[in-house]
Amino acid sequence: MDFPTGCNQRNETRQLGSASASREPHTSLQRGFFIWDPHNCSSTQHKLKHLLREHRQHSNCCTYTEGPQGEIWQTPLELGSQTGPSRVVRVGEPDPSPFALNILLSAVYYSLSSARTVLQECSACIPEATRILELLDQCDTGTKKGRYPVIVIEGLDATGKSTLTESLRDCLKATLLRSPPDCISKWRKTFDDEPSLIKRAYYAAGNYIGACEIAKASMDSPVIVDRYWHSTAAYAIATEIGGNLPSLPHCGHDIYQWPQDLLRPDLVILLTVSDEERMLRMRGRGLEETKEEKELESNTMFRLKVEEAYKRIENPQCVIIDASPPKESVLKETLNVIRKRCAV
Repeated sequence: MDFPTGCNQRNETRQLGSASASREPHTSLQRGFFIWDPHNCSSTQHKLKHLLREHRQHSNCCTYTEGPQGEIWQTPLELGSQTGPSRVVRVGEPDPSPFALNILLSAVYYSLSSARTVLQECSACIPEATRILELLDQCDTGTKKGRYPVIVIEGLDATGKSTLTESLRDCLKATLLRSPPDCISKWRKTFDDEPSLIKRAYYAAGNYIGACEIAKASMDSPVIVDRYWHSTAAYAIATEIGGNLPSLPHCGHDIYQWPQDLLRPDLVILLTVSDEERMLRMRGRGLEETKEEKELESNTMFRLKVEEAYKRIENPQCVIIDASPPKESVLKETLNVIRKRCAV
């Protein structure tokens, strides 16, 4: 339904998406909209009441107004009866989740040495861990990036990363690298079946091995990377932090900080699509899913937490691009962002 803008002068009526959930995140998610009307047009109220009449069984609506002392009042918008207003009370920010410390200590690796320690501990029973340690020994993880830009494409599964990265490779005459790197991707299934501490050490090691490949490739051409540290961290944070979105540590928390010893890209782009579109793409691929991919498909709150964790990671932060339009449009927008930020 379109809401009126003609009654506004400089400030227009805006529709803002909203979502809420209780402590039962699997069943309590409710979607809705905030209608912001700075001039309190009567036609806005009329359209809302019309919406209630048409969808009385499935709609709830209320208004928020500011009182003389700056307080906020909520009044249910009902048909045929009127409920009085109730005051909205501001509450403080929730305490950080106790799992945040666990993330810093074990769930996300913020240095090569911490991931290496775990792989060394399990190498006696997992031969592939020894092979990864040997590859790490062959890498100069302190190598700096070359003169060409490094662009990372991130996003949930089935958001179009593979299609976009291949198109960018061709358009920019770039080198395309993927995470985990090809030299260790054959052991991915082995580590995905291990406890999370070991599994994430594998992905962390993959980032450092990948960084060596990135540094070398960026000497000769632009580099496009299909996933990097953002993915490793976002999935781990969403998995370890229970509850809903407010349970995530606040923006600026240490868990969102880029590892000091890991090569930083010049630009990170996060692709997003609607839930419905992503599910259609997932079913069309017919590929075997990891445990976390299956969780994304079945648990909307988990998906929301992964996306929010992506957005909160800093230095570098993600530039968000809507990947719902046709692939040609997504490619064009991405190239515009790259040329503006990386001077390619």
